[in-house]
Amino acid sequence: MTLWVTLRNLRVRGLATLITTFAVALAVATALIVPLVTRQVERGAQDAAQVFDLLVTAKGSPTQAVLSSLFYLDVPIGNIPYAQYEHLRDDPRTARAVPLGFGDNYHGLPVVGTNAAFFDQRLKPGAPLYFRVARGRLFRAPFEVVLGPAAAQQAGLRLGSTFKSAHGLEEHEGVEEEEHDAAYTVVGILAPTGGPADRAVFTSIESLWQIHGQLAPASRGVTAVLYTARALGDLYAVAQRVNARPDTQAVFPGQVFAQVRGFVLQGQAAYAALGVLMLLLAALTIWLSVHAAGLERARTVALLRALGAGRRTVFGVVLLETAVTVLVGLTAGVLLALLLGHLGGGVLAARLGFTLPAPNLDAPLLARVAWLLPIGLLAALPPALGAARAHPTRHL
Repeated sequence: MTLWVTLRNLRVRGLATLITTFAVALAVATALIVPLVTRQVERGAQDAAQVFDLLVTAKGSPTQAVLSSLFYLDVPIGNIPYAQYEHLRDDPRTARAVPLGFGDNYHGLPVVGTNAAFFDQRLKPGAPLYFRVARGRLFRAPFEVVLGPAAAQQAGLRLGSTFKSAHGLEEHEGVEEEEHDAAYTVVGILAPTGGPADRAVFTSIESLWQIHGQLAPASRGVTAVLYTARALGDLYAVAQRVNARPDTQAVFPGQVFAQVRGFVLQGQAAYAALGVLMLLLAALTIWLSVHAAGLERARTVALLRALGAGRRTVFGVVLLETAVTVLVGLTAGVLLALLLGHLGGGVLAARLGFTLPAPNLDAPLLARVAWLLPIGLLAALPPALGAARAHPTRHL
């Protein structure tokens, strides 16, 4: 009986119930959406770069080095002499050193010069190769290219297609770009990884040297080196040696992520204050709704009492109405936050160039909004007690 009466009362006050539910849902979604999307970006960025232990670039901003060399999202700091790469490659402590060269694009897609060792990377020893060729083969000669799957789709290229790259790291709308004379031929297309490589064009680094006229060994350079040591102690020793030079730096991507995360958390703290304010407004809306409903239900309560309903039943009806309203609002808000997180993650993934994992709600995040339920029940206590104590003849 209690549930039936509760649902009937909520239906009778349909507009007021809808407004309260919408206010709760909007406040909950506002409090959750930014933390959800931020966590998606953090996990996606770490997953995309975890195959690399150390990044060696020219002196400059470590953040710029990571964004440009691992995610292809920023302008590279500059080149380092090819001889520096050779020293790293030939160091007995080195397990793998992979050169990277940048400077050209094809319709906004970065052209990355490297060698075959780039594709011989694993998340951990014994794991499957991180990069796999879905169609064709890896490049073997200058001006052969391997495409990431997103790059092939975006550019409309297939095996055997030829194209000419343009100078610069991105395509500028309305600006006519200067194409190079040499044409590339597509010989392979990679399987999806979810990382930045999906939207890149890979060729031999010798192709970039030839296309930019860097024929003499002394004129050749590399933009970055992806480095893996044989042992952890060797990794730090090599990093110390690299940093001691005046023209190179060793960057640990994990440390850069930690620093960026610190700045993000500061912004989240300010946003959290806004979320708390929204939740307080939702709590106030619940209180006003409960108070207004108490005035409207006085005659209904009197009829229930006259028909023999006990004080406990009347008390339970009032509390249950509030609990149902708040729970529906909380559920709708959580679902709305997940939907917006999924849609926002798709938009960000397209702009950032790597796949973002699905939004993930954990207990601490849910606890930020779950307190609306006890707050709502506390707000309903005075009207519930008043309704239970009221004499039925007062409103009949």
